[in-house]
Amino acid sequence: MTTSFPTTIDVLPNPTSTTLLEQPGLKHSDQHINSNDAIEAIQTKLGVNFSSTQNSIDYICNLFLMTQGQHYAGGYREVEYSISPPINISAIKWYTDAGKITLLVSKEFTYGGPVAVIPTVITLKLYDGTALNTLERTITDSITYLKVFEISRTRTVA
Repeated sequence: MTTSFPTTIDVLPNPTSTTLLEQPGLKHSDQHINSNDAIEAIQTKLGVNFSSTQNSIDYICNLFLMTQGQHYAGGYREVEYSISPPINISAIKWYTDAGKITLLVSKEFTYGGPVAVIPTVITLKLYDGTALNTLERTITDSITYLKVFEISRTRTVA
């Protein structure tokens, strides 16, 4: 039997202490094969750290949840502003704490001109969560507007 996870939950028969190793339907080697297939399916669904598999839980957490108003694990948020008018947000950074040693996420805003007040490029940088602050992923949204209404957005993930 191959695993059908994640579309359905597998029903894996359990041998007992009296089950023979070659009993039909509970053959010992088949039990290992089925368990290994199920474990691999679970690992694929969860994903590795900073997974590029778009339907993995890790990808969804790091791409979607970390792009929201604040970091999903809490921490310390700092907002930076441009110094020349119009005063706009230039970056938002999330750290593990107020000591600002370990950077988690940086969201940078680029505006379409000297008087623009809506961003045309938003760059999100995801870091490894250690004091080394190793960049793991960059997500860039390029936005087109018709007056103040967003009419298109192109996302690149690197």
